[in-house]
Formats: sequence, structure tokens, C-alpha cells
Amino acid sequence: MIDNYGLSYSYKLKIRNMSYSKVVEEYVKVRAEQTENNTMIAREVKAKFNPPQELDKVRRWISFFRKKLKIKAKQQPIKRLFFDIETSYYTCRLWHIGKMDYVSPETIISQKQIICIAYKWQHEDDVHILDWTMGEKEMLKAFIEVLSEASEIIGHNIVRFDLKELRTRCIYYGLPMFPTYRTLDTLLKSREYFKSIKFYLGIVEKGTSREALKFFIENKIETWIFCTEDVIMFHPKIYFFRGKHNNRFITGSSNLTSF
Repeated sequence: MIDNYGLSYSYKLKIRNMSYSKVVEEYVKVRAEQTENNTMIAREVKAKFNPPQELDKVRRWISFFRKKLKIKAKQQPIKRLFFDIETSYYTCRLWHIGKMDYVSPETIISQKQIICIAYKWQHEDDVHILDWTMGEKEMLKAFIEVLSEASEIIGHNIVRFDLKELRTRCIYYGLPMFPTYRTLDTLLKSREYFKSIKFYLGIVEKGTSREALKFFIENKIETWIFCTEDVIMFHPKIYFFRGKHNNRFITGSSNLTSF
């Protein structure tokens, strides 16, 4: 039998019998409540979870899944959250002086921690800051609640750095987070629209993230280093976009470093 859309009963049966992990199902549930656009959800599932099925089959499964659970999209605006974190460094007991490519876990005296988290909601002027004076665990618990309210979270290099650091510390304290978040990483997004990207990074011996420098090198991003010998680091967080007809200058932190 063929329906009005040219689909056979056996094809429909295959769609219904398709199965995905609980993580994917939970993600689709959340997104189905936020939007009626099954195609957009299917693209997100393909990008985040990389299922073997082609996009159209994933979309049809989402449509079936939505009808099966009777999920209707809530008529509410998308809540976009902007955030940034700052971290401390590891303290280790070593018998060597200078750069090391590997540090044994037994030599670590204190773990890297999250010092502070700054965030704001789209269309709001207030910037909220949480810091470790309230206790790192309590700070993380408070921010997890904030994240749970967001439809989309936005930040610079949050996929490779901020979210991973948050998850690591939450695992350490046994705090649950959503398995996935809808993200817009401005670093990754910028690479889609700009032909060339240059970064000017401030480094100091005790405060520079090796992971960040490694990320720029691996992604072949032109990077210039501004090195200071003391503990004061060049850290302005300034973003300058230059185009054929327009330029844009953005400061990324409320605590803009003077220079």
C-alpha cells in the first residue's frame, strides 16, 4: 500500500522501528517542546550524535516520535544565555624545572578549579557573576540551574573549553548536568563566515591554558603571543571584525583589562 506521500507501509514500519539511545530521545523531547521544526531538530541530531540514517529518515522518525508521545511545541520565546568562565591552574610537586609535556596524576597537589562564571540573558542588561568564594560546588549547582532554563547557550570556544571544564568539575562533585546543550560557539561560527582569523593571546608562565594554545595550533589559526614576565597577563578580550564595507569592535568581558 502507498499513501498520499508515496510512502509504502513497509517503509513506514521501518521508520517506526528505528531506535536511538536514551540520550538522543531525551534531546529530541526537549527540542520538540521548543520548536515544531522537525527538520531543524533532525539536522541537530545528525550534527551532535551522527546517526547512520540519512537526514530524511531521522526527520520522519522525529515526526513519528513526536506523534507517539503527543509532544507539542510550547509557544514561548527562545531564552539565549551568554556565558564565560575563568579557571585556576594545577598545582604539582615536580622534580623538574621548565616545560613538561606530561604530568603524572600522583604529582598533582591541587586540581584546576573554576574561579568564576559570568553570564547574562539576551535582551537583558544585567551581567551576573558567580565565584568560588561561595564554594566551587555551590557555584556550579547555581549555574546548572541557570543552564537548565536556557534554550540555547552562546559563548566563545565553549564547546572545546568552557563546557568541558564545567562537566569535569561537576563529575568531581557528583553534580548532574544535561547530556547535551544547544550551543552556538562563536569561535566555530566565525570560521564559517570569515576567510582569515587571527588571535593575539596574552600568556604568563603560571596562568596560560595549554589546551587553548593547542586548539589554535591544531586548527591552523594564525596566533600571536604577547608574553609578560610577571603575573600580570595581557587579557583584554577584544574582538575586531573587518569586512569590505563594515568593521565591528566588541569587548567580551565586563572586567576589560587596562593596557
